[in-house]
Amino acid sequence: MNDRYILYALAFSFIFVSAFVLLSFSEVKISEDKFTRLYFNTTILENDNNVSYLGSTELKIKNGAITIGGLDSYHPGDSFFVDDKRYTLNMITKDSLLLYNYTKKTDGLVYFDFTIENFEGADKNYSFVVFIDGNKIMEGNESIKSNEKKTIQKAIDYKEPGDHRLSVKLNTGAEIYFNFSSVKK
Repeated sequence: MNDRYILYALAFSFIFVSAFVLLSFSEVKISEDKFTRLYFNTTILENDNNVSYLGSTELKIKNGAITIGGLDSYHPGDSFFVDDKRYTLNMITKDSLLLYNYTKKTDGLVYFDFTIENFEGADKNYSFVVFIDGNKIMEGNESIKSNEKKTIQKAIDYKEPGDHRLSVKLNTGAEIYFNFSSVKK
C-alpha cells in the first residue's frame, strides 16, 4: 500500500514539474534580434608572390616581416602609417596579411577606428566615450539609421610611457578595448 502512495506522489510531482516548466517557457519572450554591434576594424590583404597592396602602397614580405617602400621593416606587433592611417601588423601567412586598424606600439599618436552597427530596428543616436586606463579622453555622438553601420576614425596624442588600455564604451553598455605600449623614439 505504501508503494501505491509513492507512485501517486511521483506521478503528481512529474505532472506538476512538467506543467511548471512548460508554463515558464511560454512566459519567456525572446528578443527579435535587436542589438548593436561594436568592433575594432581589421584589414586582410592578399599575399601574391610576397607582395601585397594597401591602397596604392606596396608591402613586400620577406623573412616574416614587411617592408614599405623598401625602407623600414615591420614585424608582427609593429605599428606603421600608410596614407595617414595607422595599422598594426598582426599576422603573415603564405596567402594573406592581417592588419589591425589600431596602434599597438606608439611614440605619441594613438590611432584607432571602430564600427557601430545598428540592428535595433529603428534609427538610433549613439554616444560613446573613449578611455585610456579608465580616464575619459574624449566623447562623441553618432546617429545611425536602422540596419546601417558607421566607421569612426580617431587619433589621440598620448605620450605617457608604459603599457596602456584604450577602451570605447557606448551608451548601450557595449564596450571594446585594446592594449598598447608607448615607446620613445
